Amino acid sequence: MLWDEVTHFHGGLLLSRGQVGTWVWTNSLYPPIFDLFTAAYYLIAGPSVFAGRFVAVTFSVLSIIVIYGLTSRLYDKKTALLSATLFAVMPGIVWLSRLAMIETLLIFIFSLCLLYFFSWISNGRERDRKISIVLFAVGVAVKYQTIVVVPLTMLLAMFFWKRPYLKDELKRCLKLPRIAVIGVAAVAVAAIFLVLLVSGVLDVLFFAIKVGTEQKAVFSGRYPLPIFYLIEMTWFDNLIHPISLILYLMGLVGLGLMAWRRKQADKYLLLWFAVIYIVFTLIPNREWRYVTIAFPVLAIAAACFLTASYGKLHALWKNAGQGSMRRWGLKVLAVGLVSFTIAGVFLSCTDAYNWVNQTRVSVPIEQAINYAAQNLAGNQSVAVACPLNRFNQYMVRYYLNVKDPSFEFSKAWQYPAQAADAYTPDFNISDFTLLCQQHHAKYVLLYEYGEKTYFNTNLTAQIICSMLNGTPWFRLQKTFGSEPERIFVFSFT
Repeated sequence: MLWDEVTHFHGGLLLSRGQVGTWVWTNSLYPPIFDLFTAAYYLIAGPSVFAGRFVAVTFSVLSIIVIYGLTSRLYDKKTALLSATLFAVMPGIVWLSRLAMIETLLIFIFSLCLLYFFSWISNGRERDRKISIVLFAVGVAVKYQTIVVVPLTMLLAMFFWKRPYLKDELKRCLKLPRIAVIGVAAVAVAAIFLVLLVSGVLDVLFFAIKVGTEQKAVFSGRYPLPIFYLIEMTWFDNLIHPISLILYLMGLVGLGLMAWRRKQADKYLLLWFAVIYIVFTLIPNREWRYVTIAFPVLAIAAACFLTASYGKLHALWKNAGQGSMRRWGLKVLAVGLVSFTIAGVFLSCTDAYNWVNQTRVSVPIEQAINYAAQNLAGNQSVAVACPLNRFNQYMVRYYLNVKDPSFEFSKAWQYPAQAADAYTPDFNISDFTLLCQQHHAKYVLLYEYGEKTYFNTNLTAQIICSMLNGTPWFRLQKTFGSEPERIFVFSFT
């Protein structure tokens, strides 16, 4: 379980119980759609990590189907099958498909929205335009940044291919009754904006749109700004490749091919890719997950490069003389291209397997929290020392809330407030002891975290464990798991 996942696990749990008010106050940093689907799965199969993660699996499969449909609409079925296959084996997509995160749902909604919008551009069928607008509204409820990238893509597409329609619509907006409606809407939006600003809710929305804090932007400085995502999409670190290098190179060459031949479908996909790349480059916090909605374009571009190459070789083969050296050269090129494609798919599958295998860690969270819950009473609380991506207060709250729907959130807290593997922890044993007294802490949970040091310090879980043992206030009661993936349970008296 990861930090971002538990938000949706808990949000789905609250919505499945009809606790909408509690969800609004504790979980509404993220839009509601993914949590609603999680709630539906919980109602069918019961609240569990498996049920929550199966939402991502579902939309990963649906995204592959949509990419096949989109590519067959833009090009042909051979290219569609190849693009769907290349997308399906991308390591980043495989990794996200097994986690309760919004990316696979967002890819599905975004791709389907732009598919219907392209259909409207091509055939002028009004039904397709209306469906694309509905899907856009759903996309905003999946991720807030959709409110920027989708309208921008649509407006630019209309400017290039539906300019008379765009001009006519702008003229209509300057006449009654539309101008009156727009004026009333503008006043209403301004009033809502003011209310949200005064209430502080707008600060939360801005935080969500920027996808993180200013401290998190430190991670966004790993590569030069203009080419950040060109590197990040294939080289997150030495062992993690969201898109394997061979497939990535084929995708970039495919984008170059699209720019050269400039078919309508090619230009539409280039616009899609450019808008995503530029918008998310301008956002202060950057990570490869934020641009996964551009991954379908790279998969389609790679498929276009391969099918165009095969088509060119086939045409040259037909025009070559029988038994000529040219035919032998074409055979060598064809075998090389097939080998290159197979090697790319194989490398991608290998990268995906290694990534999943590397991150397959068994943390005994549920066992440790169940132990603490058995002896928790009254106003007593549970503290998490040095919270991490894999273990924090939100996971404690989730499992305690599964066990007891009346559980109060204040009974689970953490010190320091931010993740010790992403922000420099300031761990002071005296301050922590005082906080435990103030919160009436019954137990303190500490995740071992192997022998890794916390972010930008020499502190390790073993050092924190020694600090707790070195005081009369904390006593080790139980250990769950095996080294190096253990959770220590300390009592506080």
